[in-house]
Amino acid sequence: MRSWTYIVAVMTLGGAQLAGSPAANAQSLKLKEMIGRDKEKVASLGKEANQACASQIAFQVDYGSYSRVLEDDNNQSPWAYLANATDALKKVCRSNEGKQAVQAKIKTVIVSNGDSESESLANGVFRYQVPYRGHSPATVVNWLQANL
Repeated sequence: MRSWTYIVAVMTLGGAQLAGSPAANAQSLKLKEMIGRDKEKVASLGKEANQACASQIAFQVDYGSYSRVLEDDNNQSPWAYLANATDALKKVCRSNEGKQAVQAKIKTVIVSNGDSESESLANGVFRYQVPYRGHSPATVVNWLQANL
């Protein structure tokens, strides 16, 4: 069982890897600052979902896929897209059956930007891809309830 400290360390490590990558070095200062603020909100959302689900899920944002986030018409930071997944998990975990399914099947959640919304679950990794125009947690709730 992982501790809360470990989960935060995993997210920080992921950010450190991004910061050292060639793509990160080419980022604008504005984008770097936004990602820094964003990671704090990701940690907070992850903690809330883990408390609701009595789980130790690692939450990650594929920041590389959000390279055009500053052009986003909705002015949404990547954490807002992760919120769809964490809100959906909290809703699914309201029932004992949902909580047990989440605990048994989801170990990591990765949110990325893409042309269309999609969800998948394989080997304990739930992937949620969402376009900049966004969607609501309802589609994620429906998918989780149908596939867990």
